[in-house]
Amino acid sequence: MIKFLKSNNFKQSFFKISTYLFVGTLPLFLSINTIAIWIFVASSFLVISFKERKQILWKRRAFIIPFILLFLLYVLGMFLSNDTAIATKNLTRVLTLLILPTIILSHKKEDFNFKNIYYSLGIGLLIGMIICWGFVITSILSNATPLRQAPYFFEWIYSNWNLVKPIGVHPNYFALLIVLLVLAILKSEELKFLKTNKLKLILILLPFFLFLLELSSRVAILAFILVLVSSVIQKRNLKKGLLISLFIVGVIFLSVKFDYLGNKFSGLIDGSGKVKIERIQRWDFITREFKKEDKILFGVGSGDTENIYTRAYINGSFKTALKENYNAHNQFLEFLIANGIFGLIIFTWVIWFFAFKTRLKGEALSFFIIIVLLSFIESFLCRAKGVFIFSFFMSFFLLMYSDKLIKNE
Repeated sequence: MIKFLKSNNFKQSFFKISTYLFVGTLPLFLSINTIAIWIFVASSFLVISFKERKQILWKRRAFIIPFILLFLLYVLGMFLSNDTAIATKNLTRVLTLLILPTIILSHKKEDFNFKNIYYSLGIGLLIGMIICWGFVITSILSNATPLRQAPYFFEWIYSNWNLVKPIGVHPNYFALLIVLLVLAILKSEELKFLKTNKLKLILILLPFFLFLLELSSRVAILAFILVLVSSVIQKRNLKKGLLISLFIVGVIFLSVKFDYLGNKFSGLIDGSGKVKIERIQRWDFITREFKKEDKILFGVGSGDTENIYTRAYINGSFKTALKENYNAHNQFLEFLIANGIFGLIIFTWVIWFFAFKTRLKGEALSFFIIIVLLSFIESFLCRAKGVFIFSFFMSFFLLMYSDKLIKNE
């Protein structure tokens, strides 16, 4: 038994299983996903020794630098902050910005099975969907008038945050993981066998699309459409262009049925045709308060951003944002406030670095569009789950799609 546990076959199998466990729990409870991370890290150290990992990472140091720089922004933010307790908490949350890339980028491409990783993501999403739908159905059946309550299955009461409350995951993150999976099924060569039978493909995708619409995530649907449009432009495929046009029409039609999603889209524009988004108004007030600090170059520090937001929400009369203690809901703005122009440039460069090194091949394009859009409407690095998703997939796609991952390799 001991001999088997020390064998390379066991170590490799344990690493693969732990990888699938981590990816499969990304859409699920944070506590389970956190445990899965440490199992994943431990299994990697069974496969690659510290000395060997150090040598590999030194050769691949150019690919580690973006993650180090992002982490150092939080270190800098701690030194610039008056409230070091919050800054330290922020620093602890983003430790996986170093840990996950260090693990993933020290492995060979062959150590990761693309198809099985997406299988794991799909299973995790499906489990999350079943749990959430189970709570919805239970709520309907336990109502005094279940037949009257049943039509609310498609209404706001069971949409967005209310839908994913049982698993404690941000609706946008869950929705974007669905988009990442669906796009891989539709676009990637590794999963093209799923498209051989059209009926099977429709049956596979149908529950994910239904849940996506119930989540009412505008950014996820927009990301999905943009990736498909980009793919059509690249390949100049008229047939796919027509299919995407039909899909967009379908989304508009379904928005009528899923009235919460329709209201979210229609709420972007007022009666006079002007864009009306409260977040943009909040960003304006946040920027005004930041300018008063006269710390444009390096920011106020990650521990003191909440003071800026609080003053902005008071001055702008954003009652809900003040009551719920909202962050900036914009990752670019988050770095600007915490780390100034310097931090904003670093974060923008990291995104550009990813695009340049992967050439946006394969699923790197999907991830790039998702992250850019998400950065404009969410401060995803302010949530542990957002850090997990960003760190894993950015380093994973760098490994998969960079032609020159190791210098002179």
